[in-house]
Amino acid sequence: MIANARMYSVSPQAGAAWRTLLMRVAQRAGVELAYVEHDVPAPIRALWERDDCACVLMCGYPFATAPVRYRLLAAPVPDLPRYGGLPRYFSEFIVRADSPCVSLAQTFGTRLACMLPESNSGYNAPRRYLMEFGLVDGALYLPTEAATPTPQDVIDAVIAGRAEVGVVDSYVLDLLRLHVPGRIAALRTLAVTQSSPIPPLVASPGIDEEIAARLRGALLDAHRDPDCAEALATLRLARFAAVEPGDYRRLVRWAREADHAGVALTAATPVAQGLSSPLSEPSSRPSSQPLSEPLSEPLSEPLSKPLPHPSDPLA
Repeated sequence: MIANARMYSVSPQAGAAWRTLLMRVAQRAGVELAYVEHDVPAPIRALWERDDCACVLMCGYPFATAPVRYRLLAAPVPDLPRYGGLPRYFSEFIVRADSPCVSLAQTFGTRLACMLPESNSGYNAPRRYLMEFGLVDGALYLPTEAATPTPQDVIDAVIAGRAEVGVVDSYVLDLLRLHVPGRIAALRTLAVTQSSPIPPLVASPGIDEEIAARLRGALLDAHRDPDCAEALATLRLARFAAVEPGDYRRLVRWAREADHAGVALTAATPVAQGLSSPLSEPSSRPSSQPLSEPLSEPLSEPLSKPLPHPSDPLA
């Protein structure tokens, strides 16, 4: 059985901390795990399709749409104030620090670096956010010449000028702000989406439930273990939280809403005529509130209003 945290191993320090943390969790659980590397360019879906995953980070949208039922263990809770002490995250629209754009609307019609449609933070959450501009039947951005399937690819494209704007997982960016501040200094955030349930740690369907339960308990207690403290601090994590499958079903509804509205992130011919209202920032709703759906199904805990990123002009 294996453990892996590729999704948030965004720097050597973060990668080492995840390995230390998950191996300590396995030790406390009395479960023998091997920490495996599954680095780029290996597709991350190939990792999730393994039948021996026992403690692996998985994007919430593929989790919710998988034809098999993964065993939920727990979800990370970043310790920064904007996460409100809950297992959630955001997507940030980023531009180069020297970009002349001061609002997201000013980037419409330019090249957007985004991830694959199976990604929540890199595709579906930004797509839903753009529906707040009244977008239907089209896209507001041009595609990049080359695909950008990972957050680092998105960041590279924006910094190199191959895209004018990109969309990246907020927790990825927060880890990079801590560990690789020089790289992130080249970027600026223009907008932040509503919150989504953060990618959870899962086990493959065939992993025995008794093993999953032991790992789950060790994760939920990790913040009480002094031997986990350094790794948690390196990862800017307060704790791991219990989550339910229903917490992630909203991501499927959001994607279906966007599909039904004919909304894409990029197209060879971006449309402005597809907007039901003039191009302007969606100021009538806070960025944490979904388009048409009140947060009636909390992430196993009540949601409070998040703190937007300080560089978000919508704050």
